[in-house]
Amino acid sequence: MQPDEHELISVRINKILRAKKWKVLRLISKVEDFPKYMPNVKQCSIIEKRARASLTSWSVDVDGIPFNWKEKDEFDFENFTVHFKAIEGDLEILEGRWILSDHPSGGTEVKIEVSVQLGIPMVGQLVGGVIAEKLKKNFELMLSAMDDKLVTQRYKNIANRAVSDISGFAVIGHPYNLRHLIKYFKFYKPDMKLPSEEFMLKVFEITPSYNSYEIKNFKSATGKETHGYFVMCPIIPDMLTLKPEKVIEKVGQACRVAENLGVGIVTLGGFTSIAGEQYSKLLTSYTNVPLTTGNTYTVSLVLEGVYKAAQWMGVDLAQARVTVIGGSGDIGGACARILAEKVGEITITGRNEKGLMEQERMLSYCGRAKIRTCRDNNEAVRNADIVIAAASASSSIVDFASFKSGAIICDVGYPKNLSYTMSHREDILVFSGGLAKLPSDFDLGFDIGLPNTKIFYGCFAEAIVLDLEERYENFSWGKGNITAEKVELIGQMARKHGFTLAPFFWGIRMLTEASVEKIKKKVRTGVVKNG
Repeated sequence: MQPDEHELISVRINKILRAKKWKVLRLISKVEDFPKYMPNVKQCSIIEKRARASLTSWSVDVDGIPFNWKEKDEFDFENFTVHFKAIEGDLEILEGRWILSDHPSGGTEVKIEVSVQLGIPMVGQLVGGVIAEKLKKNFELMLSAMDDKLVTQRYKNIANRAVSDISGFAVIGHPYNLRHLIKYFKFYKPDMKLPSEEFMLKVFEITPSYNSYEIKNFKSATGKETHGYFVMCPIIPDMLTLKPEKVIEKVGQACRVAENLGVGIVTLGGFTSIAGEQYSKLLTSYTNVPLTTGNTYTVSLVLEGVYKAAQWMGVDLAQARVTVIGGSGDIGGACARILAEKVGEITITGRNEKGLMEQERMLSYCGRAKIRTCRDNNEAVRNADIVIAAASASSSIVDFASFKSGAIICDVGYPKNLSYTMSHREDILVFSGGLAKLPSDFDLGFDIGLPNTKIFYGCFAEAIVLDLEERYENFSWGKGNITAEKVELIGQMARKHGFTLAPFFWGIRMLTEASVEKIKKKVRTGVVKNG
């Protein structure tokens, strides 16, 4: 075998970095900082620096192979290009260039073109390709580390608004059942020929999270405008047989998508909020952007709706018996803690006996209400004047025949399987709870399971309110951290911007005071209960 000392290997790398060109170029020029965020860069220093050129020294470890060299760098600032060439070192030839260009996503497309020649007779032809692949891997790691560094810098001073390229909000959502998923697909392709359910669910399962829709020019009652994004997290309750780590992976992906869009706050809607409650530390390790479950504003709206319904139905809160289905969850638990100071008796239900016992003990210190626990939802609601259904379940959680005549039922779960269930009961007040009326239309273009574009889920609305207030923080985060003070605070901020309690809806039918009078009349005349 004859050596070919003139063999030159070309390496090309391409990656989108989540920052403006000038920020990327500035980071590239600060080579002395590389060892701080790139463990494989053992040493990198500037030997000489001029306005448009520098001489640098490098020592890098790539998969156990030490590379050392000195290179000359030339900066073409007008064209956002950097040329580099090793003038001495372990490789006979190492030269190339960085090319930066604007990307439609708002970031920077970085192209690196490198030419490499090992320069060792005989051996070079055999392992030159291996060396080139290792160098390619090093450049890819370098770009990934740069991307992380740029995003971390972007969000580092977010609390004092030291950065101007952070703004807007993102809501992470998902279809609430298979039928809703089909409606979502058919919005984009009305004549879509449906494949089998098994095939469609499997394809959806392997789909990564993605930006589905941009919300432009959302206007507050104060006149302030903002913008946001709807990020699709490809899960539906029917798929929740997936391993928890798979669901967390998808939610983490969705958070990274939102982060890539440069928003100031992200809210986790539907079942994704459960991930935020149970895996809060893990999720915040995935991303730099502040996250919220939106549960605090949801609780605010639930309680406001319950107080209003009690007034309409003539229920004395001080003597009322309240059942919270899902009372050991974040929303249900917060509602129970606050109501414990106002009502006569609270019964909480849940799937986990240990969780119920812990919640019962906690509630016993919260107020004057008598506290009970129950594992049977139907039994728990039989004597309840007010029922708050806060359990997230894909199927019905209680039989309508179990409600007492005159009962108030606030359905706050997702999907809403009580307020959207057909029933002939005319002697109970059922409404979708946790919904806000917005000061501006919020039209995603497809049906999100709400009566109109002015009505929105409280968990999503919380992110908009926080963005308008420029409070980029983990406002509702972790389980059991919702306080009466924070509920009052988010309510005040929301009202400032024109967010109010949504009208009562049973399905898509709006309930009025006249509707409630008819319900009260049925109660007085002793209407026969029908499920």
